Amino acid sequence: MTQPIFQHIYAHNEQSYSILKVYRPYFIVPWHTHPEIELMHIVKGEGTRFVGDSIEQYEAGDVVLVGANLPHCWKSGPKHYDSETKLQAIAKVALFREDSFGKSFFELTEFKKIGELIQRAQRGIRFTGKTASRIGDKLIKAYGLKDINRFMAFMDILDDLSKSTDFYYLTSLQYKMDYSESDQRRLSDVMNYILNNYRNTIALKDIADKAYMTPSSFCRYFKAHTNKTVVQFINELRISYAQKLLTEVDHNISLVCYASGFQNTSNFYEQFKKIVGCTPFQYKKTKNGNFIGSSFLQ
Repeated sequence: MTQPIFQHIYAHNEQSYSILKVYRPYFIVPWHTHPEIELMHIVKGEGTRFVGDSIEQYEAGDVVLVGANLPHCWKSGPKHYDSETKLQAIAKVALFREDSFGKSFFELTEFKKIGELIQRAQRGIRFTGKTASRIGDKLIKAYGLKDINRFMAFMDILDDLSKSTDFYYLTSLQYKMDYSESDQRRLSDVMNYILNNYRNTIALKDIADKAYMTPSSFCRYFKAHTNKTVVQFINELRISYAQKLLTEVDHNISLVCYASGFQNTSNFYEQFKKIVGCTPFQYKKTKNGNFIGSSFLQ
């Protein structure tokens, strides 16, 4: 892939914020970043969510707040790409800038909590439980409103999020975004290549070629920018996908191993326990429908 990591978002009619409806067989936007703060609500669909150094599975009902210039991507699951599928990727996405309502707007006493929320969003926040359910409903309603009612509805959404305790941060404390523009583009190409191929056998040389580097130079570069080796990154990605498959009744563990991209079961078991903290069998046995995510930088 050659898409740059930066994405330009166009505001409609000089509105202070935008609410977009995404309705496709699968999400198409690659690993990217933009200066807008993004609130994403998954209405339908499933797959893998990447925010900063976090890898988690997502499903319908997922609500995530992504801070300005924080790299992210929602990668639809393999079933979405089946030519025979009837699956849809549907989302409501709200986008705004910190100064969309005025440069000092969130410094006002009434909005300070929202201002703090915006700063916290630099780590990416996933909202859960009743908060996620409420926000999903409120975004759907706000989408159909106009003028002052639309503005008030969005302030209510941000106020609700700012007071919620039903959340957790996605990126690790060690995660840094101090990449140059050239680094961003290079990492974008690398990430998108890995995201599209991790379930297959990937040669290190093929990944390094995307960055126009030798394998040894690329390994040092990747570790310096992600604090993980390439192998660790791919293993965490594969295990995250394996967790999703293990929640589906029809998949046995051996099938999950190979479908996730591992070439032998012993390595699969070793990596699963290392990353998730239990064996695939224990995970499958105790599954409760909740996805356990992993971070690149624990």
